[in-house]
Amino acid sequence: MKKVLLFLTAFFSLASIAQTITSGNSLVAGNSQLYWTADSSASNLNSTIGAGAIWDYSNLTGYAGATNLDTIKNASDSPDYGNFSSADFHDDLSGGASSYFQNFPDSVVSYGFVFTVNGNTVKVMHDIDPMKALELPMSLNDSFTDSTYGSADVYGSNAATAGDVVVIADGTGTLNLGSSTFTNVIRIKTVETIETTVVLPPPFNTVTGTVSRTVYNYYDLVNQNMPIFIHANIFVASNLFNGGYSAVYSSVELTSAGLNSESSALKLGIYPNPAHSIVTITSDKADQLIIIDALGRVVVSMLNPQATETFDLNNFEAGMYLVQIIKGESTQTEKLIVE
Repeated sequence: MKKVLLFLTAFFSLASIAQTITSGNSLVAGNSQLYWTADSSASNLNSTIGAGAIWDYSNLTGYAGATNLDTIKNASDSPDYGNFSSADFHDDLSGGASSYFQNFPDSVVSYGFVFTVNGNTVKVMHDIDPMKALELPMSLNDSFTDSTYGSADVYGSNAATAGDVVVIADGTGTLNLGSSTFTNVIRIKTVETIETTVVLPPPFNTVTGTVSRTVYNYYDLVNQNMPIFIHANIFVASNLFNGGYSAVYSSVELTSAGLNSESSALKLGIYPNPAHSIVTITSDKADQLIIIDALGRVVVSMLNPQATETFDLNNFEAGMYLVQIIKGESTQTEKLIVE
């Protein structure tokens, strides 16, 4: 009986360790993970927290052929290294936000990130007071807040920034991802808010805005240090432009989302297609109209669209997009090609 108790004690100790992020799990150059782009409208399961959580993404679908390679590189290899020269490493997620960081025995420190929204590249540099991205070790219910100060590059203009971050290990348990099941998973939730005021040349003048990032990273630390699943949202709110995107990335391949799907009763028209500078989309009393790029990012989301909506494509990158209309439980999806 004593041996059984010792075995159980060792087992539960191992489980506890596996659900604790330590300095041994820090990412370094050479780490990489291929992610499949998943349905960006998927719920973030924000309220599924605590010990024994079950995050059910068993019905999550992906976009056929859409993948993103996430590679950890030396920061000095990045073309933006001049903006992040204090960083040791560069987390380069193809088609997503790039981030710059440094590892310490008790923490991971972020020096900022670069992303593109609505055709505009934004660089956020934590170059005065870096931001703590992780405290180490970090187990269930561990949390911290940190402030950061630095600068941002928007439309080629530089401005001071101030912000804060809240990080919490908000759950441990099981992740059902497509047909795969991962046990002994820990989820880290990060909410970062950065405020800035940028003085731009006429006709824009002064722009005040906020960049918000909410990221859920799921880790299976027994098997790898890269996240096995990521649910992220970036949004810019300002008096010049507002926009953002959600991105969902899976380390396992998912069933592809149908391109013509759930109800032939819904009518969806797109013309011209391929399109160059403008596109007109017609729908029949849809509740919502969504345009998703090839990386799974929502670039347009409109409630109760008119029967005919016309969109300016000048800020759209060339490539394939998915146009969805939703009415009740029915969805119709078609391809849009932007040239």
